[in-house]
Amino acid sequence: MIKRFCGYINKVFSVSRGIQDIVDKRRRPEISPRGVWLSGLFMFVLRLGSLNAVDTELHLPRRMEKLIGKRKPSGDSIGRVFSGMDTEPIRDMLSLINHKLKRNKALRTNWSMRFVSIDAHELFSSRSRCCAKCLKRKITVKGSEVIEYYHRVVVCHLVGFALALPLDLEPLLPGEGEVIAAKRLFKRVVKRYPRFFDGVVVDSLYLEAPFINCCLEQGKHVIAVLKSERRLLMQDAEGVFKILEPIVLEENNLRAKIWDAEGFESFEGVTIPLRVLHSEETELKRKRKGDRWAVEVEEHRWWWATTIPTTLLPSRLLWRAGHSRWDIENDLFNDLVNHWFMNHCFKHEPRAIINFLLTLFVAFVLMQSFYKLNMKWQMRSRFTLISLATQLLTSLAAHDFTAVWLLPVPDT
Repeated sequence: MIKRFCGYINKVFSVSRGIQDIVDKRRRPEISPRGVWLSGLFMFVLRLGSLNAVDTELHLPRRMEKLIGKRKPSGDSIGRVFSGMDTEPIRDMLSLINHKLKRNKALRTNWSMRFVSIDAHELFSSRSRCCAKCLKRKITVKGSEVIEYYHRVVVCHLVGFALALPLDLEPLLPGEGEVIAAKRLFKRVVKRYPRFFDGVVVDSLYLEAPFINCCLEQGKHVIAVLKSERRLLMQDAEGVFKILEPIVLEENNLRAKIWDAEGFESFEGVTIPLRVLHSEETELKRKRKGDRWAVEVEEHRWWWATTIPTTLLPSRLLWRAGHSRWDIENDLFNDLVNHWFMNHCFKHEPRAIINFLLTLFVAFVLMQSFYKLNMKWQMRSRFTLISLATQLLTSLAAHDFTAVWLLPVPDT
């Protein structure tokens, strides 16, 4: 299995070519930075979970040298090298993989527009250890106020597809808000993925004129959750919706009434009129109650504001796109935190944190692609994506093969 996986990622995504530019700040490295990065990559692919765990695998004879060569770094060396490793080549690697998936028609959709979601995620926190880029907050512990240090990142994720594709991330710096980091991330994502998406779906925090205008300047539309904080815009929309007949949608156990109108100019600072969509949803959910199943009725009311005119996106697709914002929580953050150790602090150093996260994104996309696009459904029915890592680790110990072709330049 591991031989097939290595052959797939090199044949389809040219991994051996993509890692040629990976460098670090060491002048005379005994172990190639490409070998160190591959050690980190397979730490995530095999779901080893920590540098101590990969260090144990590296010290087993005739094990990891099949993947990275005879010269193997220690766990401490991996963390130290990641701290001095250039971040841009890893971003290039992630971009190369995502663009290859798009060219190979793996991102097909019947939607008239493509969307990304941007949201922040807190990684880890500590009350004793910190670095130069740690964020600070005061919390109360046993009646005493203490300072807690933590890290947060803003992530851009492509939504609406079977593959969960993170595109890039940006750390929050001390003293700045989430939206400021998101604008910095968005501008970089547009440069790397200019034709990858048409709009961005965000929560109510991003419904402000500077962020919307920033997206419009980059040629992208915005869909944002509308809450009561924007009371004037909501009042105008409520007045219009009173005289409109709703659109009724029924899907499985969900019934939704949708009101949709455009041309609202009551949002100050935005360069174009906004469109507002409101939905009242009734859903039947089957839940376990003691020793039996029961059907409960759940009702939800949603509001969205967007810059997309009706001619580009009909009400039904706008409603779906608004709900797709949760893909970044359900398909990305939830999986990476619970199964791929996203919140683990591998090395508490600003650059190392970003490099490990980008490497995790690369490993996650490669694993999904191999599982969903390369493996036959008969084999996929035997185990899940999570258990695929166990299969790869087992086959690594059982089979005699070499994959040092992943290293374009041999260790000296």
